[in-house]
Amino acid sequence: MTTTESLPSDIYAIADVHGRADLLEAMLGYIATASNDHRAKPVVIFLGDLIDRGPDSPKVLDQVCSTLDIYPDSQLILGNHDFYLRELLRGALTDEDAVNWMDWGGVATVSAYSKRPVPDFENIAADIRRVFPHHVDLVENALTFKEIGRFCFVHAGIRPGVQLANQSDYDLRWIRAGFLDHMDVFDHVVLHGHTITKSLRPEVYSNRIALDTGAYRTSRLSAAVIRRDELSRFICTELTGTGTIQVGEWRPD
Repeated sequence: MTTTESLPSDIYAIADVHGRADLLEAMLGYIATASNDHRAKPVVIFLGDLIDRGPDSPKVLDQVCSTLDIYPDSQLILGNHDFYLRELLRGALTDEDAVNWMDWGGVATVSAYSKRPVPDFENIAADIRRVFPHHVDLVENALTFKEIGRFCFVHAGIRPGVQLANQSDYDLRWIRAGFLDHMDVFDHVVLHGHTITKSLRPEVYSNRIALDTGAYRTSRLSAAVIRRDELSRFICTELTGTGTIQVGEWRPD
């Protein structure tokens, strides 16, 4: 039986970085300072879509690798964009997936990794495997979901009426309809990204917490903090008009 005493002191769930290493660096700096203040190592759960659209996807993966080393119970949940990178590195990227990936922001990622022209995917993958073997390990070891206490951490969401163990990988990475409009409770409170919130701020519902605030275009990256199996507060790192990054926190109503 899980008790609040056996749970991590603080869990940080960060969604949809999309290549914004600047915003993630500020977020991780905040977490490091907070954990030093509390003298306990937190758990950081990255909810996927580390890459694409933004300018610094390789640096983001470096940051995530370092975070998982510093805080060993932390995890990456594989997002639909990260899935394409994993398939590329496996040599399993289909032509259809390649077209979709490039259309949805993948050009920024492969161009940041390699100077080879698109679509020279075989050699681009070889470059990444040679220079960034830790990134290969990162995406290969990523999860599709994580349960901690009464919360479930996923990228996109879950299919109502289906047990977590029986959820399809596709739904966990892609679902919108059927999940976002589901009003009844789930077995867990679901923390997710994948769909940018209408408010461009984290949004709390009776059965889920939405954390994708569109970092690649809003310059706002958000995280939820879970403490003792309850939502404690939100953290936001945001690029200001003067070019500095500010960190704000607020508590849910």
